[in-house]
Amino acid sequence: MMKSGFVVDGTIRMLLAIVGVVALPALETFFLAPRWLVITALVLLFLGAATQISYGVRKGEKRFLKYPMLFDGLLVVAAVIAVFLALAANSAAAWILFGCVALGSLGIAVVFTTGENGPDFGKDESQTA
Repeated sequence: MMKSGFVVDGTIRMLLAIVGVVALPALETFFLAPRWLVITALVLLFLGAATQISYGVRKGEKRFLKYPMLFDGLLVVAAVIAVFLALAANSAAAWILFGCVALGSLGIAVVFTTGENGPDFGKDESQTA
C-alpha cells in the first residue's frame, strides 16, 4: 500500500513537469521568470519524480514518506506566495516558486538515491559470488 503512495505522488509530479513544459511561455509570462529558471526547475521536478517512483517500486518504506509530504506542503505554500507576488507584478514570484521546486526536487532525488535508500550494488555483487 505504501509503495503505491510514492509511485502515485511521483507520477503526479512527473505529469506536472510535462504540463509545465507545455505551458512554458505562460509560466514565464505570469511569474516574470527567466526561461532557464523554469526549465531547470521542471527538469529537476521530472528527475526527482522519477527517482521517487523508482524508490517506491524498489523499497517504499513508510518511514521515508515524510520527505515527499514535506516537499508537497512547502510547494503549496510557495505556490500561493508566488501567485500573490505575481499578481502584484513582483519578479520574486519566479524565484520563490521555481527555486523551491528546483531545490525540493533535488533534495528528494538525493534522499531517495543515497545512503540506505540508494541502489544495493554491493548486495547484488556479494549474492552472485
